[in-house]
Amino acid sequence: MNFLRRAIKNVIRVPSKSILLGITFFVIGNLVIVGLGLTSASQNAKTLTRKQMRAVVSYEIDYDQFYMDADEIENEEERNEFYQQNPRIDLAQNDKMIADERVKAVDAFNYRIVYAPDLQYVRNPYAAYDDSNSYTIDAEGNEVLYQNPTMKVEANIYPMQIALYENTYEVVEGRFYTQEDIDSENKVCLITDELADLNNLRVGDTITIGNYATYDIDNFANAGLDTSNMYLDLEIIGIYHNNNQLDPNDNNAKYLQSYDVPANTILMPAPAYNRYNYETNVVSNTYYQQMYGSEYEMPSYEDYSQISSAVYLLDDPLHVEDFVNDYQDGLGDYQILNANNDEFNRMARPLDSISMFANLILIIVGVASVIIITLIVALTLKTRTYEMGVLLSMGVSKMKVILQLFIELLIVAIIGFSLSILSGSLIAGKVGEVVLDYQVATENEYASEDDNNIIYFGGVDSYFTQVSQEEILAQYEVTISPMIIAEIYILGLGVVFVSILIPSMMIMRFNPKQILLDTN
Repeated sequence: MNFLRRAIKNVIRVPSKSILLGITFFVIGNLVIVGLGLTSASQNAKTLTRKQMRAVVSYEIDYDQFYMDADEIENEEERNEFYQQNPRIDLAQNDKMIADERVKAVDAFNYRIVYAPDLQYVRNPYAAYDDSNSYTIDAEGNEVLYQNPTMKVEANIYPMQIALYENTYEVVEGRFYTQEDIDSENKVCLITDELADLNNLRVGDTITIGNYATYDIDNFANAGLDTSNMYLDLEIIGIYHNNNQLDPNDNNAKYLQSYDVPANTILMPAPAYNRYNYETNVVSNTYYQQMYGSEYEMPSYEDYSQISSAVYLLDDPLHVEDFVNDYQDGLGDYQILNANNDEFNRMARPLDSISMFANLILIIVGVASVIIITLIVALTLKTRTYEMGVLLSMGVSKMKVILQLFIELLIVAIIGFSLSILSGSLIAGKVGEVVLDYQVATENEYASEDDNNIIYFGGVDSYFTQVSQEEILAQYEVTISPMIIAEIYILGLGVVFVSILIPSMMIMRFNPKQILLDTN
Protein backbone atom coordinates (compact mmCIF):
# COMPACT_ATOMS: atom_id res chain seq x y z
CA MET A 1 0.00 0.00 0.00
CA ASN A 2 3.00 2.29 -0.56
CA PHE A 3 1.15 4.09 -3.34
CA LEU A 4 -1.55 5.09 -0.80
CA ARG A 5 1.02 6.58 1.59
CA ARG A 6 2.70 8.40 -1.29
CA ALA A 7 -0.65 9.82 -2.37
CA ILE A 8 -1.41 11.19 1.12
CA LYS A 9 2.07 12.68 1.49
CA ASN A 10 1.88 14.31 -1.94
CA VAL A 11 -1.45 15.98 -1.05
CA ILE A 12 0.16 17.46 2.06
CA ARG A 13 3.56 18.20 0.44
CA VAL A 14 2.13 20.43 -2.30
CA PRO A 15 -0.57 22.45 -0.50
CA SER A 16 -0.98 25.05 -3.25
CA LYS A 17 -2.05 22.47 -5.79
CA SER A 18 -4.28 20.73 -3.24
CA ILE A 19 -5.95 24.00 -2.24
CA LEU A 20 -6.55 24.93 -5.88
CA LEU A 21 -8.15 21.57 -6.59
CA GLY A 22 -10.07 21.71 -3.31
CA ILE A 23 -11.59 25.08 -4.20
CA THR A 24 -12.50 23.74 -7.63
CA PHE A 25 -14.25 20.73 -6.13
CA PHE A 26 -15.90 22.98 -3.52
CA VAL A 27 -17.44 25.17 -6.25
CA ILE A 28 -18.44 22.12 -8.26
CA GLY A 29 -20.03 20.58 -5.17
CA ASN A 30 -22.15 23.69 -4.51
CA LEU A 31 -23.44 23.76 -8.07
CA VAL A 32 -24.17 20.05 -8.02
CA ILE A 33 -26.07 20.37 -4.74
CA VAL A 34 -28.17 23.19 -6.20
CA GLY A 35 -28.94 21.13 -9.30
CA LEU A 36 -29.76 17.93 -7.44
CA GLY A 37 -31.68 19.81 -4.75
CA LEU A 38 -33.93 21.59 -7.25
CA THR A 39 -34.55 18.42 -9.25
CA SER A 40 -35.31 16.38 -6.15
CA ALA A 41 -37.64 19.05 -4.73
CA SER A 42 -39.59 19.24 -8.00
CA GLN A 43 -39.97 15.47 -8.28
CA ASN A 44 -40.88 15.11 -4.60
CA ALA A 45 -43.56 17.78 -4.90
CA LYS A 46 -45.15 15.97 -7.85
CA THR A 47 -44.84 12.60 -6.14
CA LEU A 48 -46.38 13.81 -2.86
CA THR A 49 -49.24 15.41 -4.79
CA ARG A 50 -49.79 12.22 -6.76
CA LYS A 51 -49.96 10.20 -3.55
CA GLN A 52 -52.82 12.40 -2.36
CA MET A 53 -54.74 11.91 -5.60
CA ARG A 54 -57.17 9.14 -6.35
CA ALA A 55 -55.50 6.27 -8.21
CA VAL A 56 -57.94 6.08 -11.13
CA VAL A 57 -57.56 5.58 -14.86
CA SER A 58 -60.45 5.74 -17.32
CA TYR A 59 -60.72 3.79 -20.55
CA GLU A 60 -62.77 5.94 -22.90
CA ILE A 61 -63.33 7.13 -26.45
CA ASP A 62 -61.66 10.29 -27.69
CA TYR A 63 -64.74 11.74 -29.35
CA ASP A 64 -63.08 15.13 -29.78
CA GLN A 65 -60.50 13.62 -32.13
CA PHE A 66 -63.13 11.45 -33.81
CA TYR A 67 -65.29 14.43 -34.73
CA MET A 68 -62.27 16.51 -35.75
CA ASP A 69 -61.27 13.78 -38.19
CA ALA A 70 -64.84 13.57 -39.46
CA ASP A 71 -64.94 17.32 -40.12
CA GLU A 72 -61.87 17.03 -42.32
CA ILE A 73 -63.71 14.68 -44.73
CA GLU A 74 -65.09 16.88 -47.49
CA ASN A 75 -67.24 14.30 -49.25
CA GLU A 76 -70.59 14.14 -47.45
CA GLU A 77 -71.21 10.50 -48.31
CA GLU A 78 -67.78 9.48 -47.04
CA ARG A 79 -68.27 11.58 -43.93
CA ASN A 80 -71.61 9.89 -43.19
CA GLU A 81 -69.99 6.51 -43.70
CA PHE A 82 -67.23 7.53 -41.32
CA TYR A 83 -69.82 8.43 -38.69
CA GLN A 84 -71.30 4.93 -38.99
CA GLN A 85 -67.97 3.51 -37.80
CA ASN A 86 -68.62 4.82 -34.33
CA PRO A 87 -65.67 3.80 -32.09
CA ARG A 88 -66.48 1.59 -29.14
CA ILE A 89 -64.82 0.32 -26.02
CA ASP A 90 -63.14 -3.04 -26.62
CA LEU A 91 -64.65 -5.28 -23.93
CA ALA A 92 -61.91 -7.90 -24.42
CA GLN A 93 -59.23 -5.27 -23.84
CA ASN A 94 -61.25 -4.03 -20.88
CA ASP A 95 -61.28 -7.54 -19.36
CA LYS A 96 -57.52 -7.78 -19.91
CA MET A 97 -56.86 -4.59 -17.97
CA ILE A 98 -59.24 -5.59 -15.19
CA ALA A 99 -57.24 -8.80 -14.73
CA ASP A 100 -54.16 -6.70 -13.88
CA GLU A 101 -53.27 -7.19 -10.21
CA ARG A 102 -52.98 -3.42 -9.77
CA VAL A 103 -56.72 -2.99 -10.44
CA LYS A 104 -58.78 -3.20 -7.27
CA ALA A 105 -62.20 -2.11 -8.53
CA VAL A 106 -63.87 -0.97 -11.73
CA ASP A 107 -66.90 1.06 -12.74
CA ALA A 108 -68.26 0.22 -16.19
CA PHE A 109 -71.69 1.73 -15.82
CA ASN A 110 -74.84 2.23 -17.74
CA TYR A 111 -76.47 5.23 -16.08
CA ARG A 112 -80.17 5.85 -16.58
CA ILE A 113 -82.81 7.92 -14.88
CA VAL A 114 -85.97 5.88 -14.45
CA TYR A 115 -89.53 6.00 -13.20
CA ALA A 116 -90.60 4.03 -10.14
CA PRO A 117 -94.37 4.60 -9.94
CA ASP A 118 -94.89 2.52 -6.79
CA LEU A 119 -92.01 4.02 -4.79
CA GLN A 120 -91.93 7.12 -2.69
CA TYR A 121 -88.66 8.92 -3.33
CA VAL A 122 -86.36 10.79 -0.96
CA ARG A 123 -86.86 14.47 -1.64
CA ASN A 124 -84.11 17.02 -2.02
CA PRO A 125 -84.25 18.91 1.30
CA TYR A 126 -82.55 21.94 -0.24
CA ALA A 127 -84.66 22.14 -3.42
CA ALA A 128 -85.65 25.63 -4.49
CA TYR A 129 -88.76 24.28 -6.22
CA ASP A 130 -91.48 21.67 -5.81
CA ASP A 131 -90.45 18.53 -7.67
CA SER A 132 -93.79 16.78 -7.12
CA ASN A 133 -95.75 15.44 -10.08
CA SER A 134 -97.84 18.14 -11.67
CA TYR A 135 -100.84 18.40 -14.01
CA THR A 136 -100.52 20.00 -17.41
CA ILE A 137 -103.03 20.70 -20.20
CA ASP A 138 -102.47 18.89 -23.48
CA ALA A 139 -103.25 20.20 -26.98
CA GLU A 140 -106.83 18.94 -26.73
CA GLY A 141 -107.44 20.74 -23.45
CA ASN A 142 -107.31 17.62 -21.30
CA GLU A 143 -105.66 17.64 -17.92
CA VAL A 144 -102.64 15.32 -17.99
CA LEU A 145 -100.52 14.22 -15.09
CA TYR A 146 -96.85 14.96 -15.75
CA GLN A 147 -94.50 12.61 -13.91
CA ASN A 148 -90.86 13.29 -13.18
CA PRO A 149 -88.34 10.44 -13.24
CA THR A 150 -87.36 9.94 -9.63
CA MET A 151 -84.64 7.27 -9.53
CA LYS A 152 -81.21 6.75 -11.00
CA VAL A 153 -79.93 3.30 -11.94
CA GLU A 154 -76.23 2.46 -11.71
CA ALA A 155 -75.87 -0.75 -13.68
CA ASN A 156 -72.32 -2.10 -13.55
CA ILE A 157 -71.02 -4.98 -15.65
CA TYR A 158 -68.66 -6.02 -12.83
CA PRO A 159 -69.37 -6.73 -9.16
CA MET A 160 -66.26 -4.89 -7.89
CA GLN A 161 -67.65 -1.37 -7.82
CA ILE A 162 -65.35 1.49 -6.82
CA ALA A 163 -67.79 3.08 -4.37
CA LEU A 164 -68.13 -0.27 -2.62
CA TYR A 165 -64.35 -0.76 -2.43
CA GLU A 166 -63.86 2.74 -1.02
CA ASN A 167 -66.75 2.29 1.46
CA THR A 168 -68.72 5.10 -0.10
CA TYR A 169 -71.43 2.47 -0.45
CA GLU A 170 -71.76 0.17 2.57
CA VAL A 171 -74.01 -2.87 2.43
CA VAL A 172 -75.92 -2.91 5.72
CA GLU A 173 -78.29 -5.78 4.96
CA GLY A 174 -78.28 -8.63 2.48
CA ARG A 175 -75.51 -8.80 -0.12
CA PHE A 176 -74.07 -7.17 -3.21
CA TYR A 177 -74.67 -8.81 -6.58
CA THR A 178 -72.13 -11.39 -7.72
CA GLN A 179 -70.53 -12.37 -11.01
CA GLU A 180 -73.06 -15.18 -11.23
CA ASP A 181 -75.90 -12.63 -10.99
CA ILE A 182 -74.26 -10.70 -13.81
CA ASP A 183 -73.66 -13.72 -16.05
CA SER A 184 -77.17 -15.05 -15.48
CA GLU A 185 -78.78 -11.63 -16.05
CA ASN A 186 -80.55 -11.95 -12.70
CA LYS A 187 -83.10 -9.21 -12.08
CA VAL A 188 -81.79 -8.16 -8.69
CA CYS A 189 -80.91 -4.83 -7.11
CA LEU A 190 -79.79 -2.95 -4.02
CA ILE A 191 -81.53 0.14 -2.66
CA THR A 192 -80.45 2.63 -0.03
CA ASP A 193 -81.48 2.31 3.59
CA GLU A 194 -83.27 5.68 3.39
CA LEU A 195 -85.34 4.52 0.43
CA ALA A 196 -86.04 1.20 2.14
CA ASP A 197 -87.21 2.88 5.35
CA LEU A 198 -89.37 5.35 3.46
CA ASN A 199 -91.16 2.56 1.59
CA ASN A 200 -91.01 -0.09 4.33
CA LEU A 201 -88.99 -2.43 2.11
CA ARG A 202 -86.73 -5.30 3.13
CA VAL A 203 -84.43 -7.83 1.49
CA GLY A 204 -86.54 -10.21 -0.60
CA ASP A 205 -89.14 -7.61 -1.56
CA THR A 206 -89.68 -6.52 -5.16
CA ILE A 207 -89.63 -3.04 -6.69
CA THR A 208 -90.71 -1.93 -10.16
CA ILE A 209 -88.81 0.53 -12.33
CA GLY A 210 -89.09 1.53 -15.98
CA ASN A 211 -88.12 3.96 -18.68
CA TYR A 212 -91.69 5.14 -19.10
CA ALA A 213 -94.10 7.18 -17.04
CA THR A 214 -97.49 5.62 -16.25
CA TYR A 215 -99.27 7.93 -18.69
CA ASP A 216 -97.10 6.43 -21.47
CA ILE A 217 -99.00 3.13 -21.18
CA ASP A 218 -101.90 4.36 -23.27
CA ASN A 219 -99.63 6.18 -25.70
CA PHE A 220 -97.59 3.06 -26.40
CA ALA A 221 -100.40 0.52 -26.26
CA ASN A 222 -100.64 0.42 -30.05
CA ALA A 223 -96.92 -0.28 -30.24
CA GLY A 224 -97.36 -3.52 -28.34
CA LEU A 225 -96.05 -2.17 -25.05
CA ASP A 226 -97.92 -2.72 -21.80
CA THR A 227 -97.06 -3.00 -18.15
CA SER A 228 -95.57 -6.45 -18.71
CA ASN A 229 -92.75 -5.13 -20.88
CA MET A 230 -92.67 -1.43 -20.11
CA TYR A 231 -91.50 -2.05 -16.55
CA LEU A 232 -88.88 -4.21 -14.90
CA ASP A 233 -89.45 -6.04 -11.62
CA LEU A 234 -86.34 -6.33 -9.44
CA GLU A 235 -85.78 -8.41 -6.33
CA ILE A 236 -84.04 -6.54 -3.52
CA ILE A 237 -81.01 -8.61 -2.51
CA GLY A 238 -79.31 -5.92 -0.47
CA ILE A 239 -79.76 -2.62 1.30
CA TYR A 240 -76.84 -0.22 1.39
CA HIS A 241 -75.98 3.10 2.94
CA ASN A 242 -74.85 5.81 0.55
CA ASN A 243 -72.27 7.97 2.29
CA ASN A 244 -72.57 10.57 -0.46
CA GLN A 245 -74.66 13.40 0.85
CA LEU A 246 -75.87 16.66 -0.61
CA ASP A 247 -73.83 19.64 0.53
CA PRO A 248 -76.10 22.43 1.82
CA ASN A 249 -73.32 24.92 1.10
CA ASP A 250 -73.25 23.95 -2.56
CA ASN A 251 -75.37 26.41 -4.50
CA ASN A 252 -76.09 23.73 -7.11
CA ALA A 253 -77.75 21.48 -4.51
CA LYS A 254 -81.01 23.39 -4.60
CA TYR A 255 -81.38 22.79 -8.34
CA LEU A 256 -80.82 19.03 -8.29
CA GLN A 257 -83.62 16.76 -9.43
CA SER A 258 -84.89 13.97 -7.20
CA TYR A 259 -82.92 11.33 -9.15
CA ASP A 260 -79.73 13.23 -8.25
CA VAL A 261 -80.39 12.74 -4.55
CA PRO A 262 -77.90 10.03 -3.49
CA ALA A 263 -80.55 8.12 -1.55
CA ASN A 264 -82.50 7.51 -4.78
CA THR A 265 -79.74 5.51 -6.48
CA ILE A 266 -80.53 1.89 -7.35
CA LEU A 267 -77.65 -0.54 -7.96
CA MET A 268 -78.08 -3.53 -10.26
CA PRO A 269 -76.17 -5.77 -12.70
CA ALA A 270 -75.90 -4.17 -16.14
CA PRO A 271 -76.82 -7.22 -18.29
CA ALA A 272 -80.30 -7.49 -16.77
CA TYR A 273 -80.97 -3.82 -17.38
CA ASN A 274 -79.47 -3.97 -20.88
CA ARG A 275 -81.73 -6.91 -21.72
CA TYR A 276 -84.77 -4.96 -20.53
CA ASN A 277 -83.86 -1.96 -22.69
CA TYR A 278 -83.21 -4.19 -25.70
CA GLU A 279 -86.44 -6.16 -25.46
CA THR A 280 -88.53 -3.04 -24.91
CA ASN A 281 -87.09 -1.40 -27.99
CA VAL A 282 -87.54 -4.56 -30.06
CA VAL A 283 -91.29 -4.49 -29.31
CA SER A 284 -91.70 -0.81 -30.16
CA ASN A 285 -89.48 -0.98 -33.26
CA THR A 286 -91.37 -4.02 -34.53
CA TYR A 287 -94.56 -2.03 -34.33
CA TYR A 288 -93.10 1.02 -36.06
CA GLN A 289 -91.52 -1.19 -38.70
CA GLN A 290 -94.92 -2.67 -39.48
CA MET A 291 -96.50 0.77 -39.58
CA TYR A 292 -93.86 2.74 -41.45
CA GLY A 293 -91.63 0.22 -43.19
CA SER A 294 -88.02 -0.81 -42.97
CA GLU A 295 -86.70 2.66 -42.15
CA TYR A 296 -87.08 1.64 -38.50
CA GLU A 297 -84.14 -0.72 -38.15
CA MET A 298 -84.22 -3.41 -35.51
CA PRO A 299 -81.71 -2.88 -32.72
CA SER A 300 -79.12 -5.50 -31.82
CA TYR A 301 -78.37 -6.60 -28.28
CA GLU A 302 -74.76 -5.56 -28.84
CA ASP A 303 -75.93 -1.96 -29.13
CA TYR A 304 -77.25 -2.15 -25.57
CA SER A 305 -74.41 -4.17 -24.06
CA GLN A 306 -71.75 -1.59 -24.88
CA ILE A 307 -70.24 0.72 -22.30
CA SER A 308 -69.19 4.30 -22.93
CA SER A 309 -66.22 4.12 -20.56
CA ALA A 310 -64.62 2.12 -17.77
CA VAL A 311 -62.87 3.55 -14.74
CA TYR A 312 -60.23 1.51 -12.92
CA LEU A 313 -59.22 2.07 -9.32
CA LEU A 314 -55.57 1.07 -8.84
CA ASP A 315 -53.78 0.01 -5.68
CA ASP A 316 -51.35 2.96 -5.63
CA PRO A 317 -51.45 6.46 -7.19
CA LEU A 318 -47.80 6.03 -8.17
CA HIS A 319 -48.76 3.09 -10.39
CA VAL A 320 -51.06 5.19 -12.58
CA GLU A 321 -48.49 6.28 -15.18
CA ASP A 322 -46.99 2.78 -15.45
CA PHE A 323 -50.46 1.30 -15.93
CA VAL A 324 -51.22 3.73 -18.75
CA ASN A 325 -47.86 3.06 -20.42
CA ASP A 326 -48.37 -0.72 -20.19
CA TYR A 327 -51.70 -0.73 -22.06
CA GLN A 328 -51.82 2.42 -24.19
CA ASP A 329 -50.13 0.80 -27.20
CA GLY A 330 -52.68 -2.04 -27.28
CA LEU A 331 -55.70 0.24 -27.75
CA GLY A 332 -57.63 0.69 -30.97
CA ASP A 333 -58.41 3.86 -32.90
CA TYR A 334 -59.80 6.67 -30.76
CA GLN A 335 -59.49 4.59 -27.60
CA ILE A 336 -57.53 6.30 -24.86
CA LEU A 337 -56.50 5.80 -21.25
CA ASN A 338 -57.13 8.97 -19.33
CA ALA A 339 -55.38 9.52 -16.01
CA ASN A 340 -56.05 13.27 -15.93
CA ASN A 341 -52.34 13.72 -16.70
CA ASP A 342 -52.89 16.69 -18.99
CA GLU A 343 -54.48 18.70 -16.21
CA PHE A 344 -51.90 17.57 -13.65
CA ASN A 345 -48.98 18.34 -15.95
CA ARG A 346 -50.42 21.75 -16.76
CA MET A 347 -50.52 22.59 -13.07
CA ALA A 348 -47.02 21.20 -12.53
CA ARG A 349 -45.38 23.12 -15.39
CA PRO A 350 -43.40 25.45 -13.09
CA LEU A 351 -41.88 22.39 -11.39
CA ASP A 352 -41.03 20.83 -14.75
CA SER A 353 -39.31 24.06 -15.80
CA ILE A 354 -37.28 24.02 -12.60
CA SER A 355 -36.28 20.39 -13.21
CA MET A 356 -35.18 21.25 -16.75
CA PHE A 357 -33.16 24.22 -15.44
CA ALA A 358 -31.56 22.07 -12.74
CA ASN A 359 -30.70 19.25 -15.14
CA LEU A 360 -29.09 21.78 -17.46
CA ILE A 361 -26.94 22.97 -14.56
CA LEU A 362 -25.85 19.41 -13.81
CA ILE A 363 -24.91 18.72 -17.44
CA ILE A 364 -22.90 21.94 -17.76
CA VAL A 365 -21.19 21.44 -14.41
CA GLY A 366 -20.39 17.81 -15.17
CA VAL A 367 -18.79 18.56 -18.54
CA ALA A 368 -16.96 21.65 -17.29
CA SER A 369 -15.69 19.80 -14.21
CA VAL A 370 -14.17 17.00 -16.26
CA ILE A 371 -12.45 19.46 -18.61
CA ILE A 372 -11.09 21.69 -15.82
CA ILE A 373 -9.89 18.87 -13.56
CA THR A 374 -8.33 17.03 -16.50
CA LEU A 375 -6.36 20.16 -17.51
CA ILE A 376 -5.15 20.77 -13.95
CA VAL A 377 -4.00 17.18 -13.52
CA ALA A 378 -2.34 17.12 -16.96
CA LEU A 379 -0.47 20.36 -16.30
CA THR A 380 0.55 19.17 -12.84
CA LEU A 381 1.79 15.91 -14.27
CA LYS A 382 4.39 17.70 -16.39
CA THR A 383 6.08 19.00 -13.23
CA ARG A 384 6.21 15.47 -11.83
CA THR A 385 7.85 13.75 -14.79
CA TYR A 386 11.05 12.99 -12.89
CA GLU A 387 9.05 11.57 -9.95
CA MET A 388 7.14 9.32 -12.31
CA GLY A 389 10.37 8.18 -13.97
CA VAL A 390 11.98 7.28 -10.66
CA LEU A 391 8.96 5.30 -9.52
CA LEU A 392 8.75 3.40 -12.78
CA SER A 393 12.51 2.68 -12.78
CA MET A 394 12.18 1.28 -9.23
CA GLY A 395 9.74 -1.31 -10.55
CA VAL A 396 6.50 0.37 -9.52
CA SER A 397 3.88 -0.64 -12.07
CA LYS A 398 2.25 2.00 -14.24
CA MET A 399 -1.15 0.94 -12.85
CA LYS A 400 -0.04 1.75 -9.30
CA VAL A 401 1.27 5.13 -10.43
CA ILE A 402 -2.09 5.87 -12.00
CA LEU A 403 -3.86 4.64 -8.85
CA GLN A 404 -1.70 6.99 -6.77
CA LEU A 405 -2.79 9.97 -8.88
CA PHE A 406 -6.40 8.82 -8.65
CA ILE A 407 -6.28 8.62 -4.84
CA GLU A 408 -4.59 12.04 -4.58
CA LEU A 409 -7.40 13.55 -6.62
CA LEU A 410 -10.05 11.59 -4.74
CA ILE A 411 -8.83 12.77 -1.32
CA VAL A 412 -9.01 16.41 -2.38
CA ALA A 413 -12.42 15.82 -4.01
CA ILE A 414 -13.88 14.29 -0.84
CA ILE A 415 -12.66 17.23 1.24
CA GLY A 416 -14.01 19.78 -1.29
CA PHE A 417 -17.40 18.07 -1.63
CA SER A 418 -17.71 17.61 2.14
CA LEU A 419 -17.16 21.33 2.74
CA SER A 420 -19.70 22.18 0.02
CA ILE A 421 -22.55 20.22 1.62
CA LEU A 422 -23.35 22.82 4.30
CA SER A 423 -22.96 25.89 2.08
CA GLY A 424 -24.67 24.17 -0.84
CA SER A 425 -27.69 23.34 1.30
CA LEU A 426 -28.19 27.01 2.17
CA ILE A 427 -27.63 28.16 -1.38
CA ALA A 428 -29.98 25.52 -2.83
CA GLY A 429 -32.83 26.63 -0.57
CA LYS A 430 -32.49 30.28 -1.58
CA VAL A 431 -32.03 29.51 -5.26
CA GLY A 432 -35.05 27.20 -5.13
CA GLU A 433 -37.28 29.98 -3.81
CA VAL A 434 -36.06 32.48 -6.38
CA VAL A 435 -36.40 30.08 -9.31
CA LEU A 436 -39.89 28.94 -8.21
CA ASP A 437 -41.13 32.54 -7.87
CA TYR A 438 -39.75 33.33 -11.30
CA GLN A 439 -41.34 30.29 -12.91
CA VAL A 440 -44.74 30.98 -11.30
CA ALA A 441 -44.60 34.60 -12.47
CA THR A 442 -43.70 33.49 -15.98
CA GLU A 443 -46.48 30.90 -15.96
CA ASN A 444 -49.04 33.53 -14.94
CA GLU A 445 -48.13 35.63 -17.96
CA TYR A 446 -49.34 32.84 -20.21
CA ALA A 447 -52.26 31.74 -18.04
CA SER A 448 -54.72 33.37 -20.42
CA GLU A 449 -53.73 30.85 -23.10
CA ASP A 450 -54.92 27.99 -20.90
CA ASP A 451 -58.00 29.89 -19.79
CA ASN A 452 -59.28 29.67 -23.35
CA ASN A 453 -59.46 25.90 -23.00
CA ILE A 454 -62.92 24.85 -21.84
CA ILE A 455 -62.85 21.91 -19.46
CA TYR A 456 -66.07 19.96 -19.11
CA PHE A 457 -66.66 18.24 -15.81
CA GLY A 458 -68.90 15.30 -15.09
CA GLY A 459 -68.83 11.70 -16.21
CA VAL A 460 -65.41 10.16 -15.73
CA ASP A 461 -64.01 13.55 -14.70
CA SER A 462 -65.88 13.22 -11.42
CA TYR A 463 -63.55 10.35 -10.48
CA PHE A 464 -60.41 12.44 -10.72
CA THR A 465 -58.98 14.39 -7.82
CA GLN A 466 -58.91 18.01 -8.88
CA VAL A 467 -55.74 19.75 -7.70
CA SER A 468 -54.77 23.38 -7.93
CA GLN A 469 -51.35 24.73 -8.76
CA GLU A 470 -51.13 26.14 -5.25
CA GLU A 471 -51.60 22.66 -3.76
CA ILE A 472 -48.84 21.22 -5.93
CA LEU A 473 -46.39 24.07 -5.27
CA ALA A 474 -47.10 23.89 -1.53
CA GLN A 475 -45.32 20.52 -1.56
CA TYR A 476 -42.17 22.10 -3.08
CA GLU A 477 -39.36 22.28 -0.55
CA VAL A 478 -35.63 22.10 -1.28
CA THR A 479 -33.93 19.84 1.26
CA ILE A 480 -30.63 17.99 1.01
CA SER A 481 -31.34 14.38 1.86
CA PRO A 482 -28.77 11.63 2.54
CA MET A 483 -29.57 10.30 -0.92
CA ILE A 484 -28.54 13.60 -2.52
CA ILE A 485 -25.31 13.62 -0.48
CA ALA A 486 -24.59 10.09 -1.67
CA GLU A 487 -25.22 11.20 -5.26
CA ILE A 488 -22.76 14.06 -4.83
CA TYR A 489 -19.99 11.71 -3.78
CA ILE A 490 -20.87 9.26 -6.57
CA LEU A 491 -20.77 12.09 -9.10
CA GLY A 492 -17.44 13.24 -7.63
CA LEU A 493 -16.05 9.75 -8.00
CA GLY A 494 -17.16 9.74 -11.63
CA VAL A 495 -15.58 13.13 -12.32
CA VAL A 496 -12.29 12.01 -10.76
CA PHE A 497 -12.32 8.75 -12.71
CA VAL A 498 -13.00 10.43 -16.07
CA SER A 499 -10.56 13.26 -15.35
CA ILE A 500 -7.71 10.83 -14.73
CA LEU A 501 -8.17 8.99 -18.05
CA ILE A 502 -6.14 11.39 -20.26
CA PRO A 503 -3.27 11.73 -17.73
CA SER A 504 -3.29 7.93 -17.49
CA MET A 505 -2.66 7.67 -21.22
CA MET A 506 0.32 10.01 -20.80
CA ILE A 507 1.77 7.81 -18.03
CA MET A 508 1.31 4.69 -20.12
CA ARG A 509 3.59 6.26 -22.74
CA PHE A 510 6.37 6.98 -20.24
CA ASN A 511 9.75 5.28 -20.77
CA PRO A 512 11.54 5.37 -17.41
CA LYS A 513 15.07 5.32 -18.91
CA GLN A 514 14.28 8.08 -21.40
CA ILE A 515 12.64 10.19 -18.67
CA LEU A 516 15.71 10.03 -16.43
CA LEU A 517 18.11 10.77 -19.32
CA ASP A 518 16.01 13.78 -20.41
CA THR A 519 15.83 15.21 -16.91
CA ASN A 520 19.61 14.89 -16.47
